[in-house]
Amino acid sequence: MTWRRGPLLPLAAAFAGGIAAAPLATPLAAGAAWALATSAGGVLVALARPLAASAALLAAVVAVGALRGLSPPAPADDVSRLELPRVARVEARVLEEPLAWTPERTRLLLTIERVDGEPRSGTVQLTAYGTAPPLAEGQRITLEARLDRPVGFRNPGTFDHAERLARQGVAVVGTARADRIVAPEAAPPWSARVRRFAVAAMQESLPPTSAALLAGLLLGERTGLPPEVDAAFRRAGVYHVLAVSGFNVALVASTAWAILTLARAPRRLTALAAIAVVLGFAAVVGSQPSVLRATIMAVLVLGALLVEREAAVLNSLALAALAILALRPDDLHDPGFQLSFAATAGIVLVPTPRQPVLAALAVSTAAQLAVLPISLAHFNQVSTIGIVANLAVVPLAGVATILGLVAVPIAALSPLVGGALFAAAWPVLLLLRWTVALAAAVPGAVVHLPAPGPLALCCYAAGLAAGLTAWRLRITRARLARRLALAAGALALASALLTLWPALRPPDGRLRVSVLDVGQGDAIVIEGPDGRAVLVDAGAGGPYRLDAGARVVAPFLWNRGILRLAAVVITHPDADHAGGMAAVRELFTVESGWDGAREAGPLALGGAVLTPLPTAAAGRNDSARVLRLEFGRVAVLLASDIELPGEQALIASGVSLGAAVLKVPHHGSRTSSSPELLAAVRPSIAVVSVGVRNAYGHPDTRVLTRLAEAGADVYRTDHDGAVLIETDGRTLDVTRWVELTTSRYCLDPDTC
Repeated sequence: MTWRRGPLLPLAAAFAGGIAAAPLATPLAAGAAWALATSAGGVLVALARPLAASAALLAAVVAVGALRGLSPPAPADDVSRLELPRVARVEARVLEEPLAWTPERTRLLLTIERVDGEPRSGTVQLTAYGTAPPLAEGQRITLEARLDRPVGFRNPGTFDHAERLARQGVAVVGTARADRIVAPEAAPPWSARVRRFAVAAMQESLPPTSAALLAGLLLGERTGLPPEVDAAFRRAGVYHVLAVSGFNVALVASTAWAILTLARAPRRLTALAAIAVVLGFAAVVGSQPSVLRATIMAVLVLGALLVEREAAVLNSLALAALAILALRPDDLHDPGFQLSFAATAGIVLVPTPRQPVLAALAVSTAAQLAVLPISLAHFNQVSTIGIVANLAVVPLAGVATILGLVAVPIAALSPLVGGALFAAAWPVLLLLRWTVALAAAVPGAVVHLPAPGPLALCCYAAGLAAGLTAWRLRITRARLARRLALAAGALALASALLTLWPALRPPDGRLRVSVLDVGQGDAIVIEGPDGRAVLVDAGAGGPYRLDAGARVVAPFLWNRGILRLAAVVITHPDADHAGGMAAVRELFTVESGWDGAREAGPLALGGAVLTPLPTAAAGRNDSARVLRLEFGRVAVLLASDIELPGEQALIASGVSLGAAVLKVPHHGSRTSSSPELLAAVRPSIAVVSVGVRNAYGHPDTRVLTRLAEAGADVYRTDHDGAVLIETDGRTLDVTRWVELTTSRYCLDPDTC
C-alpha cells in the first residue's frame, strides 16, 4: 500500500492526533502553531520542496485538530452555570434515542431549552425511574427533575463516568420520575415510528428472546435481551453483531442492491436507491460512531458505482473519520469509534485469500488483531474464541438480519407474509443462540489482563505494521521481508511483556492497602508483601444497577496485575458491602472466602497477618466482621459497619486494637467511632469510605471532630477518591488519588 491509494489517511491521522493532544494545548498556542505551519507550508511550496511542504501541512492539520478538540467555556446561560443541586422544572428536547436499561429505568440525553421558565442551554443526561412514555429523538418534553453535577468513581485503572460525560459535553445529570415526563408533541419523527413498528412486528411474530435478539441484530436494540444471552455474546467475542456497524449497513446496502437488480432496475437507479435506503436505515438506528462510519463509507462506495469509478476504500475510511471527528471530536475517545475504525482498517489492509474458508478466517483474524489492544485498554479482556466463533456466528447473523430486513417492510404491507418471514428467521436465531452459548462455554473463552500502556500500544502498532509490510514484500524482497517479520515478532513480544509486567513482576516486600472509591459502600484491596491479594467487600451491585464489583473493583485488580485472589471477605451482607462480590467471584479465581463464618483464622501474607476479631454483638451492623492487619510496626483496623454496641463488644474482648490506620466504621455514621474506640485504637490515619453527597449525611461532623481530637489525619473517598496506603512496616505512605499527593508517616523513630 502507498499513500497514493489513501491520501486522506495521513490527514485523518494528523487531525486525530491534534484532538488527542488538545488537553496539552491552549487556543493561543494551537492557533499560533497553525499560523506558523501554514506560513511555512506556503514558503516551502514556493521553494518546490514538496516533502517538507507536506510535513508543514500535516502540522497545520494537527493544530486544527487541537483547536477542534479544545472545549470552549460554557456560555453564561448554560445549565452548568446554575447553583446545583436543585429541583427544577425543565423544558428540553430529546437529543438521541432513549436507552431503556430496564423497563423501570430509562436514560435520556436532553438539550435544555428552559429551566424554571428561564432560557437555558446545555446538555443534561437524565435517568427516568418508572415506565417512561414513548419518546424519540427530537421530541420536546417538560418534566420536573433533580439536577446535579455528575460523580464518577476515582480510582487507578478504573472507568470514570464523570470524566467521560465531560468529554461528551455533559456537565449536568438529572433524575426524574418517568410518570412526570410530558411530551406535548404527540407524533414522534418518522424514524422513531419505523423503529417502533419494526420492534413491535418482531415481538408479535417471534418468542420474546428471539424477538429481542433479532432487534439487536437489525437495529442494535438490546433492551429486551436476557442478561445471560447478552453475557454469552460478550464472552464468545461476537458482541459486535449486536451493535449496528458496517456489518449491518453492508447487509442493508447489499439487500437493497440485490432486490433492485432482480427487478432489472438500471444500475445508476439501483445505486441511488441503495444510497437512499442506507441513509434511511442510519436515521432509524441512530448516529453512533460505527453507524456514521459505515454509512459514509457505503455512500462513497455506492457513489463510485453511480459514476462508474472504482471506490478507494482506504480513502473512504479516512474521509469518514475526518467527517465524524470534525463534527464530534469527542468521539475519538469513544470505544465504539476506536473499535469500528480499527476493525475496518484491519479487514481492508490485510490481504484476503481466494479460498472462501481461508478468506473468512483471514477477515476474522484481521479484525480481532486490530481491536485487541483497544479491547484490552478499555475492557481489560481478550477473546480467545472470537476468531473461530465468528466463522459460524457472522453467517448465521447475516441470514437472520437479511430475513429481518425483508420482513419488516413486507409486514407493513401484509402482516401475514411478514410474519411468515419472521418465522423463517426463528430457527436461524435459535441456531445462532446455541452456537454463541457453545462458544461462550469454552473454558478460557475470555482472558482478563492489565490494560496496555502507551509504550506497549506503540510496540503493538509497529509490530502489526512491520508484519503487514513483511507479508506484502515476501516475494519481491524476501530478505527484507524476513527481517521485518523478525522485527514484528520482537515488537509483539515486547508489547506482551510490557502489558503483562504488572502480573509478572516479583513481589517487592511491601504491604499495600487500597480503599477504593465505590460511592456509598466499602471495597478494600490488600496486597501482601508476598504479592498475594485479599479483597475485603466489593461495594454495591446486583441486577439492573451499576455493579461496583465488575465496574470498579475488577478493573482495579486487573490493572494492578492481580489475576487471582488469596481470599475474599464479606464483612456483612448489606448490599453496599456484598453486592459487588458475586461479579468478583465470577471474574477471578478465589482461593478462600470468608462470608461470615466466625471460625475463620488468621491469614498470612508473607510477613503480614490478617486476623478476624471477635465482636460478639447482635444486630446487622454490629455483627459485621472486623479485621486487623499487622505488618512490622504498622497495623490497620478495618471496622466495617459496626456501631456503638459492636465497638463496646470489641473493646471488651480484650484483643489488641492499636492501629496506625483506622478504616472508620459505618462510613462515619454518628452511631459509630465512639471516643472509647478511638482511645483504644489511637489512629494516626482515619479513612472514611463514603459516597459523594450521600443521602445519609455521612460522615457526621461530630465524628470528624472526634477523629481530629484523637490526632488522626482524615482521608475521605468522596473528596480524595481512592486512598492508597503503602508501607514497609516502619513508614506509611498515603496517597490521595484525586490530587496525586502523598504524605509520609514514620512509625519507627529509630530508623526514620
